Amino acid sequence: MVARKFTLGVRVRLTLGKYAENNPADIYTVSRMLPAESNVWQYRVKRVGDGQERTVSEPMLVAIENRIDTSDRHGKAVEAQQDIRRIRNEAARARSGPARQSGA
Repeated sequence: MVARKFTLGVRVRLTLGKYAENNPADIYTVSRMLPAESNVWQYRVKRVGDGQERTVSEPMLVAIENRIDTSDRHGKAVEAQQDIRRIRNEAARARSGPARQSGA
């Protein structure tokens, strides 16, 4: 049997036919390595965007070569969400600050 091409945590694209889609929303992460079926390795992959999981065979996967671009976009989205949470928390603290002091 041939060695596996992918390991846990590797980002891949799912190919349907000969071509991998170029949509950033269709990026998957290998979440589990499954046993071979008919001498073809199987993997459990999870979509980065919405967490959808599916089982696929190794020939259906293509490794992502441009990992920096996609992870950079993901990192910026996470940072933006954290900034929004910080702003909301600061505004909530500012609103509740005087009420706590006068009620004490």
